[in-house]
Amino acid sequence: MDSIFDALSVMLFLSTTGLFIVRLRHESPPLAPYLVIALVCMVGNWLGNHGGGIAAVGLLIAAAFLTLHLASEPYREDPEEQK
Repeated sequence: MDSIFDALSVMLFLSTTGLFIVRLRHESPPLAPYLVIALVCMVGNWLGNHGGGIAAVGLLIAAAFLTLHLASEPYREDPEEQK
């Protein structure tokens, strides 16, 4: 890891992956938001390493807030279990 952007991107990606795995054990979460976060991590890391520091920080902060939003959502109730 050469820069702070590498570390931030990897930590955000690992936390998002962990959140997805936990959610997957309890329900069937949509994959799209997690893929968006992974792509933003990749783009933010690339921008940070190529001179776009402010844009990279903005993207990584936005992805972190999306991760927090996904983590704060309650689990869906399964209608089959309520019968």
